[in-house]
Amino acid sequence: MELAPKVRCALDIARQHPAELRHAQQVARLCERLFDALQALHGLGARERELLVCAALLHDIGLSVSISAHHKHSLRLILESALPAFTPEERLLVANVARYHRKSHPSPRHSEFADLAPPARETARRLAAIIRIADGLDRAHEDAVSDADVWQVGEKSWTIRVSGSGDLAFACMGARRKAGLFEEVFDVRLTIEPAVEPDTRLPEGRTPNKPKHKTA
Repeated sequence: MELAPKVRCALDIARQHPAELRHAQQVARLCERLFDALQALHGLGARERELLVCAALLHDIGLSVSISAHHKHSLRLILESALPAFTPEERLLVANVARYHRKSHPSPRHSEFADLAPPARETARRLAAIIRIADGLDRAHEDAVSDADVWQVGEKSWTIRVSGSGDLAFACMGARRKAGLFEEVFDVRLTIEPAVEPDTRLPEGRTPNKPKHKTA
């Protein structure tokens, strides 16, 4: 399938920083799935979906500069990159969403966020809330999650249930650790859990191994 111009443009930049490309593409896939499933909650459209995918592809390019504060480096690199398919406003929005995939929540005290028009600030907050969940679900950078189902279970309570062939308990833990912005932006309580509880029983004579995971 042919990529949309903005996505193709973002992917070209992401390929210049290939160390985390596989992770970025997984986060982009999860963002698409979550965005579609949460449509009734966020109320955004096709344009915002495309910009979210672009932010996901670019969210970790700052690692090419430094692990420390890499989210801020990602913002700077996006603002400095050639992205001809984007308007200046779209570039600034994508840069902010990428910047807020971790650490501080969006704040008008941050100059690049303050540069957004008020409606774009709210869009950035909603997209950043989604990208944090997607990034957390790939905390181990192992494509553990292949799908996510979402439903409303109460007036202000939503559940995300994930499936896949990897360590889903670890993936859900990673997402729950980054759910604060989501709950703040949408004023809901969010539950994130595996579709099937893992079987923790071990064959007789076996002892558990402690898995080694990379962190997001």
